Amino acid sequence: MDATNLVIILLHPIIALGVIGWMVRQHRWRQRGLLLKGEERKAAVESHERDGERLYILAWIVVICGFLANYLYRIRTEDVTFPSALMPSGAGGLHAGGGIIGLILITILWRKGRKARDLRNAGKPWAAEKQRHGRASDAIMILIGLHAFLGFLWLMQLLS
Repeated sequence: MDATNLVIILLHPIIALGVIGWMVRQHRWRQRGLLLKGEERKAAVESHERDGERLYILAWIVVICGFLANYLYRIRTEDVTFPSALMPSGAGGLHAGGGIIGLILITILWRKGRKARDLRNAGKPWAAEKQRHGRASDAIMILIGLHAFLGFLWLMQLLS
């Protein structure tokens, strides 16, 4: 594999690792938040909400980057045309499908977080929504791990 193809193939996983690391840090908020009080907690909540907004956008960028990298790699190495080159074939199709499902789930998580914030700011009961947001986050973190593992297997297949 030439250097250009290698860079193209590694683009998505390298960006994804950075975003996953940030997501893990964001997920640990539930543990850190219990220890904070007063103004320190208020500032941490604002930071958590701001980071959630940024991570939502970054999740979209990671998935788009993955499809773009796959497209460029397939155009360079296979005899494929535009529409068919966008969708990965074989094991990569499972990983790509997981990316789309992940975007849907992260959108739900993002909306739950915003709803909890809006209820809190309106002075309405928000504990149940906060709990749903946290549980959704737990499930998504497990799925992210599985998704990353599938991507690793597919990457090893491409590199061999």
